[in-house]
Amino acid sequence: MTDERELDDGLAAFDQLGREMAETNRLLRAVRSDQATRNQQEAVLSSEMQAALKQATGASQKALQASQTEIRSSLLWTGLTAFLIVLVAFGGGYFVGQRSGWDTGQAKGYQKARNQEAAASWANTPAGQRAYGLDRRGSLDLLTLCQGNGWTTERQKGGTVCFPNADAKGNVSGWYLP
Repeated sequence: MTDERELDDGLAAFDQLGREMAETNRLLRAVRSDQATRNQQEAVLSSEMQAALKQATGASQKALQASQTEIRSSLLWTGLTAFLIVLVAFGGGYFVGQRSGWDTGQAKGYQKARNQEAAASWANTPAGQRAYGLDRRGSLDLLTLCQGNGWTTERQKGGTVCFPNADAKGNVSGWYLP
C-alpha cells in the first residue's frame, strides 16, 4: 500500500504541477496579450504623433512660404517707390536746372551783347586806337604781362604793379596789371 500511496502522492504532485503550469501559461498569455495591446496602442499613438508632426511641419512651411512671399512683395514695392522718388527728384532737378540755365543763359547773352557794344565804342576812342596799334605791333602783351627787359612786378594793396626801368632822372612809375 505504500507503493500505491506513493503513486497517489506522485500523481497528486504531478497533477498539482500540471495545474500550476496551466496557471503559469494562462498568466503568461495574459502578460503577452497585455504587451501586444500596449505595443498596438504605442504604434497607434506613434502614427498619430507622426501625423500631427507632419501636419504641424506642413503648416509651418506654408507660413514660412507666405512670409517669404510677403517680404519679397514688400521689398519690390519699396524698391519701386525708391526708384520713383529718385526719378521724380531727378526730373524736378533737371527741370529746375534747365529753367535756371535758360534764364541765366539769356541774361549772359544780354550781358555779352552789352559788353561787345561797350568794347566797340571804346575801340573807337583815341585810347582804344592806341591799344589796337600796340597790339598790332605785339607790344600790348609785353605791357600787360610786364615782360620788358629789366621790368619788375610788386604786389601792393590794389593788386600787382609793373615797374619798368627808371627814367633819366631816376624816377620809376608803373601800372597795375590786369
